[in-house]
Amino acid sequence: MSNGNSTGRAWAVTIFFTLFMAVMTYNLIIFPACAVDTMNVFGVGQAELTTLSSVTSVVGVFAGILFGRMLDTKSVRKSIMIFLAIGVVLFFARAFVTAYVPVMVLTFLASLSVGICQVAGPKVVGTWFPAEKVGTATSFLTAGAGIGSAGGFALGAILGIHNGLLSVGIAYLVLLVFWIAVGDEGPYKVVIPPEAVEASKKGASKVYSSPSLWMIIIAYSMAVTSSLLINSYMINAFVSKGLDPAGASAMGTLLNLCLMAGGFIMTAILGVTKRFNILVTIAMLGGAIFVLAGWFLPVSSITFVLVALGGLFFGGSLGLCVGRVPLLPMTGQFGPENIGSAMGFTETIKGVISFLMPIVVANVLGTNFNAIFIVFAVCCAITIVCGAFLVPELGEKGKLFQQQAAKK
Repeated sequence: MSNGNSTGRAWAVTIFFTLFMAVMTYNLIIFPACAVDTMNVFGVGQAELTTLSSVTSVVGVFAGILFGRMLDTKSVRKSIMIFLAIGVVLFFARAFVTAYVPVMVLTFLASLSVGICQVAGPKVVGTWFPAEKVGTATSFLTAGAGIGSAGGFALGAILGIHNGLLSVGIAYLVLLVFWIAVGDEGPYKVVIPPEAVEASKKGASKVYSSPSLWMIIIAYSMAVTSSLLINSYMINAFVSKGLDPAGASAMGTLLNLCLMAGGFIMTAILGVTKRFNILVTIAMLGGAIFVLAGWFLPVSSITFVLVALGGLFFGGSLGLCVGRVPLLPMTGQFGPENIGSAMGFTETIKGVISFLMPIVVANVLGTNFNAIFIVFAVCCAITIVCGAFLVPELGEKGKLFQQQAAKK
């Protein structure tokens, strides 16, 4: 394989996982985006509608447990192909069911099956790039979530729930074909000799005690929770301040478009600065300041500008957090052969926190929107502390990377 072909395929694999993040988020958003149609078709209320969305959100808990170690020990290409194909069948079956309980079960099983891609993304992309480019390429993946979120809001009302669910199945079928065409691990894959397999299994226990991984998990979880809070409450919150529903909906769409753009912009800046920690601080601080200003200041045309700026800053936060997991072996806390286990563990803990915390906030705070926006800011602050101050710099200009380069 020539270097040019290798580079092209590396970016094709990166695009695959970026598109997967888009479709995964689109699948999560499609029920609330078609809220009225969903409740009419399935004969459910707001509680059941929220449950349908939450089922997709909690998949990461089980996907991490199921797929983390598998991706370290089995064929990644075949594993993704098999589970993605199962997911496609289940998603198409879901599109033709009109009863609430079967749809909920199929949503969980289908989302769980394709969840292997969520766990595999950073691990597989990391095998296609040299160490100095892994962080930037991996951070690129989560920007796809913004595409899916914006697409869900933009297309949901147009398609309706039946066609919306059918479009999810079609999108995953296209991804399956894409993976069959380009998917596999790359030339930077860590090959474990047969005699070292048992040692690598024991080494997986080091993943769960890695202090740096725990800090990244907490930061990532708080960033995801912040995003869920702001997306869940944005429209109703601003309607309560006197903004008309159409304007509030437009603000929600604007926010998600800016989150998407912010993800790609921050990834580009990372490629230039080659430092994670300062960018995590800037992303979370800027996002919190502008969103809070947009909420607490009187509603006007400036509100839309502030919310848009908040989205642009905040948009890169998820990628900056999770993009460092493949680089953690530089700390010596676990080996590169255990990155799959590390990603699985990350998705499991993140899934638990980001599933439970919004539920707690909803039950404790109700419609106290001032308090909810303050919780959003606290989550941003925790992300900065754990994701910037308590984790060593893993970027190319950091001390650890320089030490690794000097040894080679």
